[in-house]
Amino acid sequence: MHFIHAQDVSYLARLHPGVTLNDLSERGVQAKYAYNVDPVKQPFLSSFIYINTSKTSFLDDLKALGVLLYWEHPRTQQLYFEPSDPSFSVQWHLDKIMAPDAWDTAQGDSSFVVAVVDSGVDYMHDDLKDNLAYNYDDPINGLDDDNDGYIDNYYGWDFGSNDHDPMVDGTNFLAHGSSICGVAAASTNNAIGAASPAFNCRYLPVKITNSVGYLIDTNAGILYGAQMGAQVINCSFGSLEYSQAEADVIHYVIDSMDVLVVASAGNEGLNTDVFPAALDNVIGVCALDSNDQKTPTSNYGENFDIAAPGASIYSPYVQNQYGSNSGTSVAAAIVSGSAILLRSHFSTDNAAQIKARLLNSTDDIYPFNQDYQNLLGTGRLNLASALAFDLQTNDTESAKNPDISVFPNPSSGQFYLTFQSHVGMEYQLYVFDVLGKLYYRENFFATEENVYKVLSIKDIDRGYYTIQMIGPQCKMNTGIMIY
Repeated sequence: MHFIHAQDVSYLARLHPGVTLNDLSERGVQAKYAYNVDPVKQPFLSSFIYINTSKTSFLDDLKALGVLLYWEHPRTQQLYFEPSDPSFSVQWHLDKIMAPDAWDTAQGDSSFVVAVVDSGVDYMHDDLKDNLAYNYDDPINGLDDDNDGYIDNYYGWDFGSNDHDPMVDGTNFLAHGSSICGVAAASTNNAIGAASPAFNCRYLPVKITNSVGYLIDTNAGILYGAQMGAQVINCSFGSLEYSQAEADVIHYVIDSMDVLVVASAGNEGLNTDVFPAALDNVIGVCALDSNDQKTPTSNYGENFDIAAPGASIYSPYVQNQYGSNSGTSVAAAIVSGSAILLRSHFSTDNAAQIKARLLNSTDDIYPFNQDYQNLLGTGRLNLASALAFDLQTNDTESAKNPDISVFPNPSSGQFYLTFQSHVGMEYQLYVFDVLGKLYYRENFFATEENVYKVLSIKDIDRGYYTIQMIGPQCKMNTGIMIY
């Protein structure tokens, strides 16, 4: 029998397909679901659990017995924020990304929402209160009126205190989230304060810090934003430590819920991977100054995707104040605010297509960054160019690496793959499980330009899988959920 002791630590783990919480209870293991989900309707998400124990060897034993797929140590994460001189009150970054030119074409739609997974927001701020995506279906009355599992989540949600109030705790560093909300989606053209790339699009505050600023559960925050209907999620935080659970959750919201995830590259000034920004399907953002040079503190590396202004960025703060902040946090927020404007304008585009518009319309910054060639993404964000970008006629990397589509998703094991191919050329199809283990492989020759392929994998276990297609000058990835 396993008992909880005072020195127990809560470890995030993932159940092996077919194993339930009841099975753990029968073994004397005290565990709970990691996320607020329906285990019948959302079997993938319900496979994530928290186990309290003082002995990691106990978790190793459960993994060896086939009860757990994996378990993870609590890891160090931080909000990527650097306060700077608040006297820099000019929003130079909006001209740099050509936002005013973009606004001549598009000013956004209030039904499109960017979720800001951060330290909350001062939703009473005059420049932030009107663009918040209020949940009018769940007013504050002590009831879960909309039956979404969260009581009174009218303003958003606070995972730090596990309540309905995402108001920032205190000021200074803890007000980080307010600045990020403002940079991404402050009210624009309202005759007060600052503007934002999102213009009329709205933001959803998802607070994932406690009262002293520690990050509590970023995965739950990401899931919440997606479940509440946000089309873009901003993650101005990161860790030097890789998390399989984080990767699984983000793959799920991108592939199964069509959400675009944007994350900051971090502020250590190093050539290093930071997660989630370095994940292959996340837009990882580096920071530049007003001369398009990498800021001294911005991380860089081949696994980041784009650069954006990140020095002395003026935005709303708290208590109707404003300030200038620097770092990859604000750079990511600028990209997120731009991305939600694009999603509202190209409302039929999926997340991958919006990502392609952003990454293939950037301005060249490498003449000003000789020491960082190809380590700051495709270039600096240009919102006007992204709005004018034509996915159909431009010979872009996305055209060389077309999307692969899968239907139905989730699936019972039989599904259909479609993609554009080079006729007569050989392709390799791989299916990997969440641990990267090869589950299925097939080689075939494309007989037509638009390939429609039926795939039936018998006795496949329940869970999340990555489908990879490799062909001439292309490598395509997508995900599928097997129930």
